[in-house]
Amino acid sequence: MSYINFIKNNKYLLLFGFLCVFIGNLGQTFFISLFNKELIQDLLLDEKRLSLVYSVATLTSGFTLFFVGSKIDTVEVKKFTLVVVMALLASCVLFAFSQNLWMLFVAYLGIRLCGQGLMGHIATTTLMRYIPKDRAKAISLSSQGMAFGEVVLPIIAVQLLKNYGFSQSWLIYSGLCLLFFFPLLFWLLHKAKLEPVERQNQQNQQNQQLSQTDWTRAQVSRDWRFWCLVPAIIAPAFLITGLFYHQTFWAELKGWSLDWLAIGIGLYGIMHFLGAILIGPLVDNAHPRRYLRWYLLPMILGIGCLWFGQSVFWLMTFMLLAGLSIAASGPVVNSFYAEAFGTAHLGAIRSMLVAIMILSTGVAPFLFAQFLSLDSFMLFALGYAVLAMLLVQKKILAEAQKAQEVY
Repeated sequence: MSYINFIKNNKYLLLFGFLCVFIGNLGQTFFISLFNKELIQDLLLDEKRLSLVYSVATLTSGFTLFFVGSKIDTVEVKKFTLVVVMALLASCVLFAFSQNLWMLFVAYLGIRLCGQGLMGHIATTTLMRYIPKDRAKAISLSSQGMAFGEVVLPIIAVQLLKNYGFSQSWLIYSGLCLLFFFPLLFWLLHKAKLEPVERQNQQNQQNQQLSQTDWTRAQVSRDWRFWCLVPAIIAPAFLITGLFYHQTFWAELKGWSLDWLAIGIGLYGIMHFLGAILIGPLVDNAHPRRYLRWYLLPMILGIGCLWFGQSVFWLMTFMLLAGLSIAASGPVVNSFYAEAFGTAHLGAIRSMLVAIMILSTGVAPFLFAQFLSLDSFMLFALGYAVLAMLLVQKKILAEAQKAQEVY
């Protein structure tokens, strides 16, 4: 099915997923960090204390997501979304009025949990469950909500910050969400006419013999071979967080200016956008396991270019190759969940992995900071990526029991 026909046939649900991911940008680091300077000034903080509060809130949100994310398997999408968006709205308002570290911590926790974690979780789980034949294509399109946010939200944020200040800016975001984006989300869900989760699970039990083909989170976590896949699943987020957080460190050692870094990040974003669009249909036409084995290869080659290259050409090469792995991660990894484990407990399984991913991004900046030389820094990044790609070659028990699939 072409993208045009696919979008036409699933327009309401796809736009719902896109908007969920776009709104979730309110909880992404690239957006929240734009207000660090004002927070430091207003609350009389230093950068280390602010970073500590942010890191602890991020780690706490990861633990919380493990338990909350599974509820999407039993609670209707509309009800689950309502709770999440109201919690996100309350967190944005609290963030605007934060006067001390405790208020800031609770605000950070709510924004990170609901924005970075649950909004994307809602989008991905819903699309994979209700568009089973074109999962990768659906995920590729919804992920553009993040790419779009990365382009427009910083521009809007800077202008609002200049004209209205920190607190009023976040009240404006809250007002726009309450009056426009949230009603639009629920209108799209109404138009999509989703089948109730309970009824869908009953059909899965009748038609797919649930006990044999659909795995629970407990079953997945007990398979030791599954944990061999985890390093590869979290690798893009973990490595990009570590590398980008310390980008001024390695760029300065290479003699590359911030202007070249900005250009490189722009190329990274373009490849993220184009790669996801191109890779989605490929994954739908073949089992995602085929791509899961090798989707880290561009990242590995890119880190090698970044380590040994001396000119800005190699910086741009790294950005393009890293962007390709990041683009592939969404459709490849999420489609693999559904194919290997089924969809009945998809929310619980995915929430476990997203929680692990969030925890990895929380520790990545600190972990990478322990390497004092460029060589040790890059060796760790490259070694992790290579090891992750080697481990992911091992098939897990859920795949072994689906012998009729051709990998």
